[in-house]
Amino acid sequence: MKPSTLLPAPGFTRTRVGAITITTVYDGALPIHAADMHDEAPERITELLADGFLPPEGDLLTAVNTFLFTTGGRTVLVDAGAGTSLGPGTGHVLENLAAAGHSPAEVDDVLITHLHPDHVFGLITAEGDPAFPSATVHVSAEETGHWLDDAVAAQADGVQAQIHHWAAQALLPYRAAGRLATFRPGDQPVPGVTAVDLHGHTPGHTGYLLGSGGEHLLFWGDTMHSHTVQLRAPHVTMEIDSDRAGARAARLRVLEEARTRKWTIGAAHLPFPGIGRIRLHDGEYEWVPVPYRPLQPPADA
Repeated sequence: MKPSTLLPAPGFTRTRVGAITITTVYDGALPIHAADMHDEAPERITELLADGFLPPEGDLLTAVNTFLFTTGGRTVLVDAGAGTSLGPGTGHVLENLAAAGHSPAEVDDVLITHLHPDHVFGLITAEGDPAFPSATVHVSAEETGHWLDDAVAAQADGVQAQIHHWAAQALLPYRAAGRLATFRPGDQPVPGVTAVDLHGHTPGHTGYLLGSGGEHLLFWGDTMHSHTVQLRAPHVTMEIDSDRAGARAARLRVLEEARTRKWTIGAAHLPFPGIGRIRLHDGEYEWVPVPYRPLQPPADA
């Protein structure tokens, strides 16, 4: 067998939700460690991981998904991947975007769920230039108010200090060009896309609700890191959560809302392509992936 035949297929796929086609663009994989999960006995976390056929250490190849779609004549990307921040396991948005037949110059708007590096550092190239040269970057005012605050950054240390640095670096060229826009929960940073308050994981963590053809799709960032654990035990929080109680409350609220309203979810860290629905079975939440289907052209095509 030739070595080239062992390479994975390009990391993108397309899914129709209502009248909108969503292209999931895979950025790569990063580890989500069981040791970073809190508010549940380690033995129970190990049991839940085992039920998902994962080792006790956690899911060491957790997906990093971004999502591309067009609405109102604008091409929109939700999150930008890790760029060069987290090593060679991530940072593949641009090559997979190209494999999907898209140029970074086509992107009009980038909606950032929050300013952790695996969601924002792909905004810039290795040289520090804008990876999306025509795009406006949209981030909640609460999020920029925290991570871009020099006084807050000066008090941070360790990983938190590094996150402040990465966030400022990723947004720098867009701020300089006047292409960083902020918003508040309930606003529409892009026409037809509503910002949903999911704060807790970070101070301005935001989901984006897209309505199309009677269906709705909610893009969330880090509402859930480990679906294997946090669907069945949604009270489990993560070491990286800025406000664990707030993150837990946001997760419980949105899981129930997504279930009762039958929203489709686009999830940054659920298995690629990260699009599915939430249901309740025997008192526990379950993830139901949207099945792969051939795309049909719109009726007016």
